[in-house]
Amino acid sequence: MLNFLLLPVLVAAPVPAKPEGKPVEFVRHTGHFEKNNSGLKGDVSRLVFTDADAFGKVFAPVPPLMGKGANKPNPVKADVFEKSLVVAVVTRANAVTTYSDVSAKLADGTLIVTYTAVTDPPSTATFASPLILSVPKDGIKRIVFATNGKDSDPIEVK
Repeated sequence: MLNFLLLPVLVAAPVPAKPEGKPVEFVRHTGHFEKNNSGLKGDVSRLVFTDADAFGKVFAPVPPLMGKGANKPNPVKADVFEKSLVVAVVTRANAVTTYSDVSAKLADGTLIVTYTAVTDPPSTATFASPLILSVPKDGIKRIVFATNGKDSDPIEVK
């Protein structure tokens, strides 16, 4: 007589992935610096602005650059806030930080701003390097910044 050993078979069900989100159009703004009296401290500040007054308390426009080959700034104008939020990251270090591979997506009311931040070799000066974006505000309830693959705590939009 044959004896059968019945073993339970586990079927691996796929684990649902994090929501991918829908890409969001954004405008990258240049031509601003952090004011000395902004009140912000620490190595990094992650910010959300819903109006021009709040933005103006932290950032000021840089003076126009002169000469051939000077980059033309794209500053945040007051009318941007009619339809958009402005999100910003300021990295403070003894070197300039540059931002690349910037993208934005919206998943379940969360705007996820992803970017790569690279800091130059240290110097004797102190720098505050901003990344400033405007994004359409429809459907955004909170913001998460993903810096070099690491997510920040969410910031609620009020």
